[in-house]
Amino acid sequence: MYPPSALSLPEMPRHYRPGLDVVRLAALLPVLCYHYCIEAARLGFAVPTALLGRGMADWVELGLAWFFLLSGAALCLQWQGRFALRRYLAGRAAATYPAFWLGFAALFLYGEVLHGNNAGIPRWRVIFSLLGLDGYLTPVTVTFYKIGEWFLGVILILYLVFPLLLWCIETPPRRRALAVCMAVLAIVWPLICPAPWEAGHTVLGRLPAFALGVWFGSLLQQNAAPPKWLVAGLLALPLLRVTAVPRLAVLLAVAAVLFWAVYAAGQQMPARFCPALRRLAGWCYGVYLVHHVLLTLVFLRFVARFNLPLAGMFPVYLAVSFALAAVLTAVSRPLGKAIKKLA
Repeated sequence: MYPPSALSLPEMPRHYRPGLDVVRLAALLPVLCYHYCIEAARLGFAVPTALLGRGMADWVELGLAWFFLLSGAALCLQWQGRFALRRYLAGRAAATYPAFWLGFAALFLYGEVLHGNNAGIPRWRVIFSLLGLDGYLTPVTVTFYKIGEWFLGVILILYLVFPLLLWCIETPPRRRALAVCMAVLAIVWPLICPAPWEAGHTVLGRLPAFALGVWFGSLLQQNAAPPKWLVAGLLALPLLRVTAVPRLAVLLAVAAVLFWAVYAAGQQMPARFCPALRRLAGWCYGVYLVHHVLLTLVFLRFVARFNLPLAGMFPVYLAVSFALAAVLTAVSRPLGKAIKKLA
């Protein structure tokens, strides 16, 4: 358990778990690093091949798996035993849409309204953006996609599936049935996912991680340790060399083990650092929304124009991304509160 002194700090929830916020930040880092390297390479910067290859891609996949494991776990901790559909839906909408809508509106106003971009796209398709599904649907249809990428659409749909998953973990027979279904899905879906989708960018590709996270959340709520057999997931590592085995499934097994290792390490965070940790973690969603457009439209162009060191500017990029996310989070907060009142 966390020391009592941590519970008395300002703005700290009574049952705050710093380990979950450490996982959140650890999951974000590889995504930011990968996008920084890949976009820099596209603009002609000299980027080491090791930062563009399979090893980097696998690190990113671990981070993405952590995101979905964490999302399922956090929702389970919040709602297990006290689920109310209307409050749940209003809460998810309030947490997700305001920052996205404001970010999208600013870019849409600048690009489409002021500069006439994408004039050939029917305006009714903005509905995909209002729903947060534009990035997810981009592979199969034309949208006004600006921010949020495929991740936002996937997590929004998984939010709708969450009540069913919560019901499934309530009894051992349902848990076992869910586990079998998710194991089969994790192995089969990457093999049959139709083009132009990428398996890891789809709802079915991420459902196993999200469902596993819901079960992790139930363990956390009971203050139960993960079963020892979970460590067997590390034995899947050699399968990364077997091309017939989906990497998505292998890396999920590895990520599940490392999730608990990172969580356990984060739980040892000194109490005096917890307020700052919680604030940084609270900006992660905003960082995910703004980091890519910041990188491609502004930051790398600035670095190129003034011939600045690419590696040395990465910490600056992180700082600017979090600063913008903090502003976006603060500005969107009143809209989020208004949505919550609908419940």
